Amino acid sequence: QQVRSANSAFENHIKQHKTWQGYLLAFKDMEKNFAPSAKFRKPAVDWRRQMERGTMHYGRWYEGPNGSDYRPGNTHDRLTADVRAPFTEAEWAERKQYRSYDIMKFGYMLLGLFLAYRVTNEWPVVWCDDRKEEQ
Repeated sequence: QQVRSANSAFENHIKQHKTWQGYLLAFKDMEKNFAPSAKFRKPAVDWRRQMERGTMHYGRWYEGPNGSDYRPGNTHDRLTADVRAPFTEAEWAERKQYRSYDIMKFGYMLLGLFLAYRVTNEWPVVWCDDRKEEQ
């Protein structure tokens, strides 16, 4: 009787696991349908992203940047042209004024505060009192 109840409890857990596994696998099969389809992808970059990337060109549709007009041999690649040096030295100097702390410097500062706290404060020490009580 006791063995049968232990076995049935074990079998019930397996049955419950199989039930949940069925639900989860069905959801996983349905999950791949949520991925965006390349069929409906817009093959263009919106103007806000172009402005943030520095690839926005203002002018007529047939005029390209830097005197290019997209004829063969007269092209200009806006994606790789200014990637290596996006800022001038003056712009870098201005940006460095607003630089935030590095996470490593912040970690070192916290470690220094902790060690200073440990050195300057007394920490309670629990001693075992093995003296005999006097009556």
